[in-house]
Amino acid sequence: MDTTSATRRKCWCAQMRPPTVLLHSALAPATLLDALRRSIDPAQRTLFSLSGYKGERPVLGEVRENTFRLLKRRYSRNDFAGQFYGTVVSETGGSRIQGYFDAPRWARYLMRFWLAFAVLCGAPIFVLTVLDVLNGSHHTTGDTWVGLIVPPALILFGTVLPKIGRAFGRGDHKFMLDFLQQTVAARVEDLEMSIR
Repeated sequence: MDTTSATRRKCWCAQMRPPTVLLHSALAPATLLDALRRSIDPAQRTLFSLSGYKGERPVLGEVRENTFRLLKRRYSRNDFAGQFYGTVVSETGGSRIQGYFDAPRWARYLMRFWLAFAVLCGAPIFVLTVLDVLNGSHHTTGDTWVGLIVPPALILFGTVLPKIGRAFGRGDHKFMLDFLQQTVAARVEDLEMSIR
């Protein structure tokens, strides 16, 4: 493999990965994770809450051995807004938090399935309908406008919906980084890049 194609592949992989956020805290990893655990509500669903989650703190999530996940409590549904996934490692003088913002795994897989279904089922219907319109043939039955509009609309929906959700959740990134800075006395390495 030549160096040009290897560089292109690395660039493509870097574009697919969410940007990394680095924070530094003077707290030891165990103390940092304990402070996080005490300042968030567990992300447990319930019927008897306007947000759909138990508790009343503004940040929800879960903390494990050296990893954590945070999401902002919302009173509307937006699964593409982004959650913060972080890993805590020890460093000289405290801890380093390395994390990224991304949609939950189930939402990412659902959209991949949606797009695969829309392309695999919609593309043949669309092509046959276009052939029917151009050639006057009768490969499909029913209304031609359905075959011309619905398949592209399904693909457009599958690509635009996550982008709209991320745009509406853009303020959540800054909110969660501010929360981390206050809760665990952390500082962000590059704030402008982190909230994009």
